[in-house]
Amino acid sequence: MTSAEPVKPGFLKRLRDYPRSLAGRLTLVLSLGMAASAILALQASDGLGHYTFRRDQVDAALDSAEDIAHRFERQPLRTANLLSRGVILGAHDANPAWRMTAPDPTFSRRLSERLGRPAQVMPLLNGECFAQLTRYPHAAGMNTDPLPDCWFIRVDAGDRKLDYVVDLWPDRSWNRHRVGPPYIELIIVAGALLGLLAASLATTPLRRMERAARAFSLVGEFEPIPVKGPSEVRAALETFNLAQERVREGLRERTQILASVTHDLQTPLTRLRLRLEQVEDEALRDRLVADLQVTQQMVRDGLDLARSSEIREPWSVLDIDSILSSTAEDAAEFGHRVVFSQGCDVEARVKPHALARALGNLVDNALKYGGSAELSCHREGADLVIRVADRGPGLPEDELALAFQPFRRLSSSKGNGTGIGLAIAQAQVGTFGAAIGLRNRDGGGLIAEIRIPATSIRGEGEVVRD
Repeated sequence: MTSAEPVKPGFLKRLRDYPRSLAGRLTLVLSLGMAASAILALQASDGLGHYTFRRDQVDAALDSAEDIAHRFERQPLRTANLLSRGVILGAHDANPAWRMTAPDPTFSRRLSERLGRPAQVMPLLNGECFAQLTRYPHAAGMNTDPLPDCWFIRVDAGDRKLDYVVDLWPDRSWNRHRVGPPYIELIIVAGALLGLLAASLATTPLRRMERAARAFSLVGEFEPIPVKGPSEVRAALETFNLAQERVREGLRERTQILASVTHDLQTPLTRLRLRLEQVEDEALRDRLVADLQVTQQMVRDGLDLARSSEIREPWSVLDIDSILSSTAEDAAEFGHRVVFSQGCDVEARVKPHALARALGNLVDNALKYGGSAELSCHREGADLVIRVADRGPGLPEDELALAFQPFRRLSSSKGNGTGIGLAIAQAQVGTFGAAIGLRNRDGGGLIAEIRIPATSIRGEGEVVRD
């Protein structure tokens, strides 16, 4: 059975299908891209901060080493005394037992260039620089981490060697990286939210276009989409609006051509009827006139079918029980066995004449093949289903889908019908977004169902505007 529009999938299915959608892919790319960019930026910031601190640390240590060397030149005894007493902040006396075993060539060269004489620099860890402090118990909650590393420096003063130590700025931030909990979690969450927002903004025009295309395919009514957004989106919307207008113009032109052809055929068909009336053989005359009547009916039905999808009828909110009841009563007045068996107490927004015409065709079809018709309606999920049931011969399963094809004669067809009633009914309900399906009835007969989507039911959500 066909439906007026795709059934809205459940939450789990939408969630499962989301990664395959454009919005899902944009969200994934943007989320991963922003998270990766933020993490790399933090890592780069950490690395740059460490590099900058290390550079300044070395420059400060070279300044201190140069200052102490110049003090030795000016006041060697006083400087040695101050270093031994530890009253110069950032510098102190070297342990006489230390040996210059592994001088750093880069630091040594830079200090030698500053002093203009040979110098050697050997970096030491704080445990070696302040070995005397590690021999004592630590204070409560304290350790030796605040102690700085240092340089053991030896300067060639000509007749003697000057040994002393300068302290380095302590760098305690290197072990506290910004790339880690909770920053990673915050970056991922923020990236996902920004990705969802960006994907929603990027796909909103596409969703508007999708809704407009679905509405146009269902009801055939042209409603231009507001042209706004980025230049590429505006161009796409303008092209889509133009395509809709051209399709609409093509449909109008087709209907006009068919109407003109039908009108022009009336005159020769009427002349042919008059001439057939002059045939002397009565039996032959009756057969020829009957064939001519069938031809005229086919022409009228063809025009009727073409016009059925071009109805510009306004929308109205109707009580479905009332229209079903009045349809049954009108048919009963002409002696037909048509009953309204079950109501649904629902109001729906439809096109009244289109719905009445479709119901009339379905009732006529039921009376033709079953001799009676039973009208009812009920809710099926969120949709509203109107049923027209009969107790006729029904249809083979393989012919159910073919019944709506215009001018197609099925195995159960009888009489002189053109086989266009169901096609017209389908086109009529299509003008307000509904659809028709057929199925065989238990115990014999056929059930025709008009399915009106939930969006057209009053109070069930957004409906198509006038």
